[in-house]
Amino acid sequence: MKVLILYASITGNAKGMARILTQFFEHAGASVSIGEMQQTDAAKLAGYDAVILSTYTWSGGVIPEETQDFYADLQQLDFSQKPLVFGIAGTGDKFYGQDRYNTAPDHFEAVLTSAGAIKGADSIKIEQGATQADMPAFAAFTKAIVAKVKAVQQD
Repeated sequence: MKVLILYASITGNAKGMARILTQFFEHAGASVSIGEMQQTDAAKLAGYDAVILSTYTWSGGVIPEETQDFYADLQQLDFSQKPLVFGIAGTGDKFYGQDRYNTAPDHFEAVLTSAGAIKGADSIKIEQGATQADMPAFAAFTKAIVAKVKAVQQD
């Protein structure tokens, strides 16, 4: 199973989640590539069985500025012919208010779903950086993505 993990990170929290997820997916036997969203051609996602996005939510509840081109490119893609399973991990700050807290994962989920990608797990949403207490959520997330990829490949 080929998994691509992409992140956008200013404080290092989303990059840290990407690294944690890399370890979980490698432990599950996946071949993992990791990189930054802003340096990745969105069309390359089609070469993977699953893509994981690790992002933060910018003030105002929007996606990070450095991901806007990647996000726009996702809107032009069609994953309905060769299914792509996706999952999203988000970090946020409750300081900005509940209605703007950790909303970037929702934006990315909407664009990937509209492009025909298949949601493999509910998004992980944590405040600030990941802690030991978050590890069961990362484990469950990974397990769900792996199971969804296997189910899609059997169809």
